[in-house]
Amino acid sequence: MNKKEEIEDWQKRCYNCIKGMKISASEYSVEYSFLKDFLDNEKQEEFRRLSEDLPISEIYHYKFLGVDVGMLAWSSVIRYMKGYLIEKKDLRKEDEILLRKYFYAGLVNTFVADKTIEKFRPVSVFSSHGVYVDYSPPILLAYLKGIKAIIWSSGFKNFLHYFTVPKKPNKLEFRGITDAEWKKRLDKPLSEDENKLLDHYIHHRFNKGNNRDFLNVALPETPAELKKKLGFENDNPVACLFCHVSWDLSFDLSKMIFDNANQWLIESMNAIFDIKNVNWIIRVHPGEKVSGSLYTNDDFIKENFKTIPDNVRILWSDSEINSLGLYNLIDVGITLFGTMGAELPILGKPVISGGEAHFTGKGFTIDAKSKDEYFELLRNISSIEKLPKDKINIARKYGYSYFIQRQIPINVINRSEGHFGNIDPGKFHDLLPGNDPIIDAICQSILEGKDVILDEKMVKLVDMDG
Repeated sequence: MNKKEEIEDWQKRCYNCIKGMKISASEYSVEYSFLKDFLDNEKQEEFRRLSEDLPISEIYHYKFLGVDVGMLAWSSVIRYMKGYLIEKKDLRKEDEILLRKYFYAGLVNTFVADKTIEKFRPVSVFSSHGVYVDYSPPILLAYLKGIKAIIWSSGFKNFLHYFTVPKKPNKLEFRGITDAEWKKRLDKPLSEDENKLLDHYIHHRFNKGNNRDFLNVALPETPAELKKKLGFENDNPVACLFCHVSWDLSFDLSKMIFDNANQWLIESMNAIFDIKNVNWIIRVHPGEKVSGSLYTNDDFIKENFKTIPDNVRILWSDSEINSLGLYNLIDVGITLFGTMGAELPILGKPVISGGEAHFTGKGFTIDAKSKDEYFELLRNISSIEKLPKDKINIARKYGYSYFIQRQIPINVINRSEGHFGNIDPGKFHDLLPGNDPIIDAICQSILEGKDVILDEKMVKLVDMDG
């Protein structure tokens, strides 16, 4: 959208895209097939007619072969619009063609995924990301068929990645951990070395930068310094509403008590504006400025809230305030799916969540099950106490699992090509069994449909500062 491409010109990209994929496949001697190998003209025309004729209201909830194709099409539109469109009520007539195009792609990709699975009968399906109409159909379909499935996605530092297993039909708890693996971690105390490594990671994450999700442009300030900078002159509790990049994939295939991120933000702000015995901070996600947002939460707030109460401060996406300094100042954090839900509790700070995130339900967050419960928590936020030691210990176990054991390095890539570099031909030997323990663990997890978890020996091989 930001390149002003006409929809009719999308197909012009296909030639070079396909050419590049064929070259890469040939370089690695990988067998490949095309959609046309599984999709005849008659079926293609059937999907085209359906995508063009079905009422928009029916597309949103349309399922094909059990896959929620309508939802995938809508999330793809949201991604394409990059902030301009979050709520269904705002879909303009001239933009309906986008939804229909993505819906068509979802139908085709789900059909082809089904035929591919039928032909090859895989023991496991492995894919990138597992979201939107391109990557999601084979993963969701495999889960529905009882076939093991796993996806990979970017970690928080260069060259580190997450591997996620779907746990429910048409749901993907992004970067989530299976109950079995979490129970193993929960039942085992952190060692002294593990605690030190977690503390080192948190310090480095917020003091050294080199993160893929936000930029730290300043060092953390003390609570007193930050309180003075924000102009809070009383001793009232400080609570922070942590915004999201509202078109980000964390909302895809996830469940929350609000219809969408915009509804959560506007209703939360309306609620906190009436709560005067708390110093409120609204933190617009720093990632807005680097993620390619075309309409940010900065824009959304300025458009919808012309007057801000005296006890509310807004940190815009270009704020230089360091997140760790902010964490140390506040008493409570509020989020739907934000990473701070796993970070704040490590510092003993409670988090209210309005969505089913990877960190909720683990025993260290306050998980609102309804809007009524959520707003009641906001009204009584000044009475929420710091986390007790046992909950902090649980949070630290989860933090170690999430940030240390589950950010997986793929050492066979060509790092000169960046975070998403290709496999280095000079490292093909490391792909053979027994030559790289982390590659072995990844391959085993793909075959078994299990989380990739670094053991003690593997952790020592990872450069968490890199």
